Amino acid sequence: MYRCQLCNVVQPPRTRAVKVTTESRPTEYPSRPKANRLRVGRKWKQFDDPGGAGFEIAKEATACPTCARAHEEKRAADEAAGLYDDDDLTTEAAAL
Repeated sequence: MYRCQLCNVVQPPRTRAVKVTTESRPTEYPSRPKANRLRVGRKWKQFDDPGGAGFEIAKEATACPTCARAHEEKRAADEAAGLYDDDDLTTEAAAL
C-alpha cells in the first residue's frame, strides 16, 4: 500500500508503484583523465572518461499505473507541441 503522489489516493495492496520523472535539468559532466581502469590481458590500463552533456532527474514521484500512463501521455504531447527544447543541448553535446 502506498499513496500516489500525483492523485493523492491510497492504492490497494499489491498495486505496482511507478517512478515518474516530474522535473529534469540539463547538466554537463567534465572529462576525467584516467578515470576508468580496465584489465587488458594481464595488465591494468587506465582510460579517460570523455564526460558530456545530458539531462538528470531533479524530481520524481511515486505514482499508480493509471496516473503514470496519463503523465507520460501528457509529457509526450507536450514534447510534440515543442514545449521542451532539447535541441540546444544535443547540438552542444555533439560539438563536444
